[in-house]
Amino acid sequence: MCLTFFFTQKIKMDDIEIDLLDAEEEVIKEVPQGVKTLAILSIVGNSLWLLVFLIIGFYFLIFASAFGGLATGIFAGFFILVVVFYLLLMMLHVLGLIASIRLLNGRRGAFILYAVSTGLWGLICLMSSVQKYQDNDMFMILSGLVSIGFVVGLGIQMKNMPTKSK
Repeated sequence: MCLTFFFTQKIKMDDIEIDLLDAEEEVIKEVPQGVKTLAILSIVGNSLWLLVFLIIGFYFLIFASAFGGLATGIFAGFFILVVVFYLLLMMLHVLGLIASIRLLNGRRGAFILYAVSTGLWGLICLMSSVQKYQDNDMFMILSGLVSIGFVVGLGIQMKNMPTKSK
């Protein structure tokens, strides 16, 4: 009789432990809708900017090829500087794209990567419009403000992000 009581208590304790483990899994929240929306829009925006930079990059390559290769001519330093600058800008958008995908999947730590890459892009846009490097300054001001607005919007939503991903 004493053994039966011990085994029945143990089974009840195991049931309680299983219920507690199930309760911990239910605590994990889903990615908020605001983060999903901003991440998807950021993926679209970064992809479009990458496409624009690829098209401009191919244009520079065609231009260099048409003039017999600027890499060996008088404009070699300028051409290499432009190529390095465009590669750095493309890298900012690739990092922003990777961070947006990770945020969409619920990884909270990707916000720092997103904030740095998108914030730098926003600052570059605003600085280029202030320095009058562009013909259409309003487009660059709008691009910079939208990028910084996305960083602020996702930063506000980070308090609602789950601490663990499923």
